[in-house]
Amino acid sequence: MVPWANGLGTTAVIARSPDTDHWAWRLSLADVVTDGPFSSLPGIDRWIAVASGEGMDLAIDGADPVRIGHHDPAYAFDGGASTVCRLLDGPIRDLNLMLRRDAAAGSLELHRLAPNETLHAPADTAAMVVLDGAVHCGRGTLHEGDAVVVHDEPVGAIEAVSQARVAFARIRA
Repeated sequence: MVPWANGLGTTAVIARSPDTDHWAWRLSLADVVTDGPFSSLPGIDRWIAVASGEGMDLAIDGADPVRIGHHDPAYAFDGGASTVCRLLDGPIRDLNLMLRRDAAAGSLELHRLAPNETLHAPADTAAMVVLDGAVHCGRGTLHEGDAVVVHDEPVGAIEAVSQARVAFARIRA
């Protein structure tokens, strides 16, 4: 677990590259249990998605809040912006992809799969996280909360064992 920059919580790092404190990109899961400010992360492009729980409203730089729910796509914003979170209905777990602007670019994509549906992971996938359900890939069966970090061999085809939701962190260095 890594403490948030603002000290108000912790995050579980799934993957980062390089694997140092000065990463180019980082994928993590964080439990958000109360309303409050996000850490200010200047120079970081940030993608966020609700992994579990109802969702949140994010007020970014004083603009009208953006609602991000469990069924919504990942949302991109400037990590250095003043961001305040208001939980919709209790605690959530969110999936975060953070990219240092001077070192990497990328996106966080969510896909829903019906049982037995097959999907090919994008070629530039750096990591895949199962958010709901179970999927089978060349690396075995993965369940909710499991992740695959791509080093040399791509993820390739995945097949849903049950209704599933997966996230792909796509990175371009």
